[in-house]
Amino acid sequence: MTYFIIKKDSNPKVVGVTHGAGQTAYSDKFVDKNQWYDDIFFGERGKDGWRLWAEITKYAQPLVEVEMEKKAKFTDYIGFSMRGFIVNNKFREILESSHLPQKHKFLETTLIQKDKIIDGYWWFVYDMETGENTVDFAKCEYDLCYHKQKMGDDFMVNIHTYQDYLNVFYMTGSALDVSKLVFNQNFDQELDIFGMQFLSSKNYVSDRLLKKMEKAKITGYEAISPERARQRAEKFNDIYCELIFQ
Repeated sequence: MTYFIIKKDSNPKVVGVTHGAGQTAYSDKFVDKNQWYDDIFFGERGKDGWRLWAEITKYAQPLVEVEMEKKAKFTDYIGFSMRGFIVNNKFREILESSHLPQKHKFLETTLIQKDKIIDGYWWFVYDMETGENTVDFAKCEYDLCYHKQKMGDDFMVNIHTYQDYLNVFYMTGSALDVSKLVFNQNFDQELDIFGMQFLSSKNYVSDRLLKKMEKAKITGYEAISPERARQRAEKFNDIYCELIFQ
């Protein structure tokens, strides 16, 4: 299985907006109707606050009146949330026919544009992979650039386990990125979509699901191949995360 990075499309011809920040706006009106959302993603959190994000299916609720930009188009995929994304019935059917993370939900969502309410959309959320049981931390390759800038050039790590990784996170307040993410045999390589809480900030879709999306002409997303992701990272001096399956 080959996995592609999935993200919101920024093509104005597809999404209707030109600023590249997405089709939705995070407004005070939205917060008034969805205070729980603001509390989870922007409220004060202790050192284990990340668990709210990783185990999002425990806490997520239906979204009420997500504000669309005035010129935004209504696509099948709408990038909105810190976790998951918004889908219409057409895309939901495709997802439901795919191999999804065990813990996932489709939560009823209404959109609003120019005071007009639009329904028929769903917030698709799934718990994030932490790597606790599915990643071989001893074989991963870690990128220390950010931490060296923050902690000093002598900053080093010796990570062999999930707990070692968490210890660095708790000590520095920042999660380590990886240039090589090595999954062990516990990882379900038949998954059609997954996202990482740590190690990589990307969400991934399988080539199998991507073919279904392309056949159905799903709109609103961009899929980035591993090779294209590598080229982008080299061009912008960013971190490229290679996925390795054992």
